[in-house]
Amino acid sequence: MKVSVDWLQDFVKLSPPYEHIAERLTLAGLEVKKIHPVESPKDCLFEVEITTNRPDWLSHLGVAREVAAVENLSMRLPEVENSKNRQHASGWKINLKEAEGCPYYTGVIVEGITHFETPDFIKRRLEVCGLRSIDMIVDITNYVLLETGQPLHAFDADLIRGKDIRIRRAKAMEKMVAINGREIELAEDDLVIADAERPVALAGVMGGKDTEVTAKTRNIFLESAFFHPRWIRMTGRKFSLASDSSYRFERRVDPEGVDFGRDRVLWLIQKYAKPRFISAVLKAGEKPVQSVGLINLNAADIPKQLGVEIKTHQIHSILTRLGLHVTQESSKGWRVKAPSFRPDLTRSIDLVEEIARIYGYENIPETLPEITPLLSEHHSQVWLENGTRDIMSGMGLFETVTFSLVTRKECGAKDGFDHAVSIVNPQNKELAWMRPSLLPSLLSVVETNIHCGTPDVFIFEIANTYHMISKDKHPKENKTLGMVLSGCWKQKTWLDSSRENSFYDLKGMLLSYFDRLGIRDFMFRSINSDSKFRSEICEQIMVGADIVGVLGEVNPEISRLWDLESKVFYAEVDMGLLLRHIRWVKTFEALPRYPGIQRDIAVIVAEKVKAGEIKEIIKGLGQGLIRDVEVFDLFCGGRIPKGFKNLGFRVTYQSQERTLVSDEIQGLHSVIADQIIKKFQASFQ
Repeated sequence: MKVSVDWLQDFVKLSPPYEHIAERLTLAGLEVKKIHPVESPKDCLFEVEITTNRPDWLSHLGVAREVAAVENLSMRLPEVENSKNRQHASGWKINLKEAEGCPYYTGVIVEGITHFETPDFIKRRLEVCGLRSIDMIVDITNYVLLETGQPLHAFDADLIRGKDIRIRRAKAMEKMVAINGREIELAEDDLVIADAERPVALAGVMGGKDTEVTAKTRNIFLESAFFHPRWIRMTGRKFSLASDSSYRFERRVDPEGVDFGRDRVLWLIQKYAKPRFISAVLKAGEKPVQSVGLINLNAADIPKQLGVEIKTHQIHSILTRLGLHVTQESSKGWRVKAPSFRPDLTRSIDLVEEIARIYGYENIPETLPEITPLLSEHHSQVWLENGTRDIMSGMGLFETVTFSLVTRKECGAKDGFDHAVSIVNPQNKELAWMRPSLLPSLLSVVETNIHCGTPDVFIFEIANTYHMISKDKHPKENKTLGMVLSGCWKQKTWLDSSRENSFYDLKGMLLSYFDRLGIRDFMFRSINSDSKFRSEICEQIMVGADIVGVLGEVNPEISRLWDLESKVFYAEVDMGLLLRHIRWVKTFEALPRYPGIQRDIAVIVAEKVKAGEIKEIIKGLGQGLIRDVEVFDLFCGGRIPKGFKNLGFRVTYQSQERTLVSDEIQGLHSVIADQIIKKFQASFQ
């Protein structure tokens, strides 16, 4: 919006340099983006950025009010016509049939206009603000629009049929031609201004061609009204129509400005158009009443919230300069009523912000706030997160930090992501989903590294994931550990050769991780129902009765979404569930006093049988004498039939109370071997 400094001088006395005023306005929240000099006549234009919560700034009077408050200057209002003691126009009436869309409507009949040349100062001010001169009546309504912020519309009174103004909803299939020449087909939910026979204006948006004021117009019906912002916004978007009037109506005009703007237009018409007759005001409906009453402003809250002491008389001065009504003042605070042009002031914190703006943010010292951490460094969750970072870094993984938002492609790549949380009003239409898994974010990191020439990626991240459990409840937020291995584990050297990462590298890391946390009662269980992974290489992590995580090889269909050709192994652990099973107290276990005995078992089983399942059977049959079970060999092919594999287990028997004898161990070892044969249809070489 362009604001003329010469025009502002009508309301508040300004002294150059105007750059200082522009800077003060910007610091107070009314940003002056650019200053344009106007040579003839000498003037200066402020190009200002109006925020959506301040429609009162959409006028020279509103900007002048802000300048007066910021600079502590006195302000004068423009002259207006006194509408009292005027005669009613014969036969004219207003019929308000849609009070929701138009709570308050007024009109005045002006007859016998004799002068038609727009004054030079009005033409000049309109032109510097970007509006062209049309004719005197239209120019005056546009002038008052820019001056007071109240949109007005003049109809040719001789073209209104029946002397009847009706504010109603349109009828189905009704049509009208707008001032811009476009024919509009109306629907029943459109708000129109009509005469006795037809629509003559699209309410608050644009007038109709049939009643347009022209050079031949001698009598006018002047409209000034308050239209509900929602109706104007809906109509404007529906028909792709916009005007200076609709721009203000859809942001809410000042209800008190309806009468003030109308009387200002009448004063200018009386002075420059020299009409023969101006009628009394025709009114329908009631002005909307501000719902917020008195606001209690506690004096003790101001230094607490701003971090600076402001004197009482300064606070009172700022409130009154802003046009606020201080109805009661005491040592404890103030009772304040906001004016009708400030509907955004509803709470005491709003008043504190106003005080800060006018006092000057630059006058408030910069201090670091005292913030108590939500969780202390000794809290179990913080300990687990910090400990996890140390463990993961010690195993050679690098930590990443990624965004919580993902695209629909990433979020809905498979049906496993169906419970993702969507954003109602995303800033970026693409990033409109909260990630239900860390996998999409970590795959993006892998993709970036590969494109940058680093194909071997070992990363982890600790972050929140989000799940919509039920539409009737809030989303669930879980603290999650994600791990990814891709490429080769080691670079080839003279001492060692490189090899590709495998599922068992990742599984081994998790074994070490749980061991470091003191978790013993965990196990891995094969599954094939998680669409993120290849069905044959996927396991759940069980701790007690809880499923705390999952690991496996990422489904190639998902990997290809990130242009990844190599295998990617991923693990995800719910740290909230894991927290329940951590052994916080470290216990000491004495070194064994008696020697152990080792025995090997080599069995041939089907390839689908997991070594972990056999280990659990061995431990369960050990009668408390088995200290450790280790898989030392895996062999396929050769003399081993197709579809089978040979597994070698080394079992360590040891007692804390006595020395075991060979015959005792051999008998127990034979029982274990027999059970393995029965349960897994195993055979021995």
